[in-house]
Amino acid sequence: MKFRLFTLLILLVFSLDVASAQDAKKAENNGVVFDKTAVDFGDVLRENKNYTCTFIVENKTDKPLVLLSVNTSCSCLKATYSRRPLKVGQKGVITMVLEAAKMDAGVFHRVIEVHTNAGVNYMTVKGNSVEKK
Repeated sequence: MKFRLFTLLILLVFSLDVASAQDAKKAENNGVVFDKTAVDFGDVLRENKNYTCTFIVENKTDKPLVLLSVNTSCSCLKATYSRRPLKVGQKGVITMVLEAAKMDAGVFHRVIEVHTNAGVNYMTVKGNSVEKK
């Protein structure tokens, strides 16, 4: 009997811990939800070719969401994004273009900062820049 009570108590504590971790994660993104936060391009050829990926952003806040700026950690990565405020529940698009010809050869990992009126969110793109075969 004591063992069952102890097990039940452990499960209760564990479930409370998981719930608080989920709440912390939800607060971390300030109600701004992305379909993904990372893209792996794999091997990219260093030639005059661009590689493109999109991130879908959804406004799960209780007010209009404004994408103020999208900053990248490298001049080889360009961003275009929805300029109009996103209504509650509305989705927008952030398009990233990787200009492989501007990159050095080797593994890369680039950080993207998305500044909104709800806070800052981070995304990444990574891959391996290789010479023509």
